[in-house]
Amino acid sequence: MTIPSKVAKLGALLALATLLTACNGAPSDAQVRQALEAQIQQDLKQVSGISGLAGPKFEEMAESMMPKIDNISPQGCEAAGNDIYNCTVESTVTVMGVSNTNMQEFSFKKNQAGEWKVIR
Repeated sequence: MTIPSKVAKLGALLALATLLTACNGAPSDAQVRQALEAQIQQDLKQVSGISGLAGPKFEEMAESMMPKIDNISPQGCEAAGNDIYNCTVESTVTVMGVSNTNMQEFSFKKNQAGEWKVIR
């Protein structure tokens, strides 16, 4: 077998592997991060709208107490049925100057627009 035909076979094998990986249905790391970031923003908006208090001092205090997401690192997803995927995510969160890193499992499902969303 000549070197060009070996390279061609290797290229075809890599293309097939990429295609099969794309068809597994699970969200990519980027999609997991995007869905979690969107959910976090939605949750923060809800929390900030709960209080009827207003003013710069209150806003400054509330801002200092809000968690800051320093890192979201997906560690893998598994099918859970009904097009739902459970994904393990490592995250680093800082609240009031204290950082904590933990692993947590989140469930994801595509909405009708084809976007991955966190489900509860």
